Amino acid sequence: MSKSLLITFITISFIGFSFIQTPKKETEKDKATTKLLKDVSKKYKAYKTLKADFSVLQTPADPKAPSKKDNGSLITKGNSFKLVYAGQEIFCNGKIIWTYTKESNECQKETYNPNANNSINPAKIFTVWEKGFLYESDGSSKVGTVEYAKVKLTPTDKSKPYFLMNLEVDKAAKTVHSLKISFKAGNKQTYTVTSQTPNTAVDDKTFEFDASKYPGVEIIDLTAKKKKP
Repeated sequence: MSKSLLITFITISFIGFSFIQTPKKETEKDKATTKLLKDVSKKYKAYKTLKADFSVLQTPADPKAPSKKDNGSLITKGNSFKLVYAGQEIFCNGKIIWTYTKESNECQKETYNPNANNSINPAKIFTVWEKGFLYESDGSSKVGTVEYAKVKLTPTDKSKPYFLMNLEVDKAAKTVHSLKISFKAGNKQTYTVTSQTPNTAVDDKTFEFDASKYPGVEIIDLTAKKKKP
């Protein structure tokens, strides 16, 4: 996956923190959903660190085309994170962000601006509903002994490339299980959290790119100021 596609994947999936927007007329189910999502947000925000593994299933608009599945992992600590996905590794210490591409053995270094439109912080998948969405209960499902609350998320900005997200939350554990994004182009992407471990000790160096571990890497430093002519 190219860097641009990876950033698209993260930008769409990991939306920023703000406030929960609810439908104008809440049913009793929707009131219960509001409470559940607030509890989930509170739980994740209380974590000092989080390690998680996830899978991404990409389903093309063409039913004859094959689906593709990739796996990834992330570690977060405050505003710092490390994301590994589809041949790329992204490191961010809250100030600088490094994007390493294995195929080209190249690392791009940039100043991190969390307020930019294309800013990324993968931890925000765990509170995706908090900004820019209306939501409503979509019932529940059960896999073995685990019951999942199903929630429909509809973007308030109709210019977005997607028109619907389907969220599944473990009702007992109050954790995010999966998120399916339906695009206007007809394709779908489903992100499933396969494991998550909170509050483990993580060294701050984890979130900084160490060139010595990548022999021959070419670093493209975009943080350097251009010299005036």
